[in-house]
Amino acid sequence: MAKGDVARYFGTPLSRVWNRVLFLTWAFFAVAMGFLAAASQRTGKRLWWVDAHGIHLFFTIALIYFSAIVVIGLAIKQSRFALSVAVLFATAHIVSACFDLSGTTGSATPAFILAISTLAASLACTAGIGQRPPVQ
Repeated sequence: MAKGDVARYFGTPLSRVWNRVLFLTWAFFAVAMGFLAAASQRTGKRLWWVDAHGIHLFFTIALIYFSAIVVIGLAIKQSRFALSVAVLFATAHIVSACFDLSGTTGSATPAFILAISTLAASLACTAGIGQRPPVQ
């Protein structure tokens, strides 16, 4: 992949339909993470950001949902940075799920799969990249 191709994929805005796909992907991700946090707390196989009394730290929860809110906002605005931010945050969620794989496999596995599927759906949105005019 040439340098121009990278700039094309991560510097060009998505079409309106693919922005909606990105929006829905991250909205479902946020809802699924909420269900996963509640389930992990009830089963006793808590994720690293959930404790025995519910939510471990408000700041940590805010970071988990902040990523989804940022991507959703960028997709609504049809920003040219929506795709690159989505890929970056999805990768961060994969790394976050890796921290739980050794201790709480029962809850970490769905978090890991959810993060990978969110990354895959975000990368699939590259189909909606419009054509840039050729550089003269």
